[in-house]
Amino acid sequence: MEQAIIEKLTRLTEEEEQILRGGSIRRGDYSFSEQFIVSSRKFLRGDRPIELRPHTRFVDFPEHGHDYMEFMYVYAGRIVHTVNGTEVAAECGDILFLNKHARHSIARAERGDVGINFILSDGFLRSVYRNVENNPVISEFLTGNFDEHGEAAYLFFRTKDTFPVRNLMDNLIFGIAEAEQDLSLLTQIVALLFSYLAHYRGTLVNAKQFSSPDGKFREQVLSYIRRAYPTATLTELAADIGYDPAYLSRKIARVLHANFQTLLQEERLKVAAKLLRETAMSVEEIVRAVGYENKTHFHALFRAACGMTPHAYRKSVRGGADKHG
Repeated sequence: MEQAIIEKLTRLTEEEEQILRGGSIRRGDYSFSEQFIVSSRKFLRGDRPIELRPHTRFVDFPEHGHDYMEFMYVYAGRIVHTVNGTEVAAECGDILFLNKHARHSIARAERGDVGINFILSDGFLRSVYRNVENNPVISEFLTGNFDEHGEAAYLFFRTKDTFPVRNLMDNLIFGIAEAEQDLSLLTQIVALLFSYLAHYRGTLVNAKQFSSPDGKFREQVLSYIRRAYPTATLTELAADIGYDPAYLSRKIARVLHANFQTLLQEERLKVAAKLLRETAMSVEEIVRAVGYENKTHFHALFRAACGMTPHAYRKSVRGGADKHG
């Protein structure tokens, strides 16, 4: 990496100099909330959806949350986090992902301990998601991050000796530090980073979700819908998990803020869109595959959800004519 960027990342910041003179963390520099939720608006420049900043050293950083997904790359030394009560000691080359529902504190880091925080907006992550949706670990993590009622979770990778990942991290740091870098290139680098982390699955040393009873129930419902969407029914789900159907319907509405049929429809349409993008199946075949019998009804639902017909959607994502239907 260029020496100028290394010096920028490792030199004392104005905040650190103030701390060394006896100061402390000024929460107002990070957050608008009493709950100390770090705000992306404090760090994203202009309309840029991804940014980095060096972690603040020489002080115990108090427990806080984020309104965005954050990940830290330990560029040098060692950084010790406590995530929802669980200690995670990240060393040089390690990467810790925290979804926006997690809270963590960070033990005092010294001069040689350099952690780089990456701030990623939901909009940026959604543009990456399509490239990793077949990667179960990463896609589930991102899905939980997007869910406004999701559970706290983290992924911890030890990648010190994984050269392709270290190389990608150098490229990502350089690309963000050089503000004129094309955003589409940064999107590709992050998508490739997720793909490499999935390929080198042995680097994932810990993946933890802190589930509440409602969180476990939410996952039961959504897992069933993802698995059985072509034929799923509320009655079958109730039998599977031992609830009265009427009670289950009320609990789904309370916990997931949508009724069963709406959740099922969303899953079917999501799968249909994926099949339109990635297969040569005709629209009629896709209608049947996702559990609908009435093509006209499916067209109306798809248009309402995506703003265009299935044929137009396939053309838009493939950049050519739809020959299937």
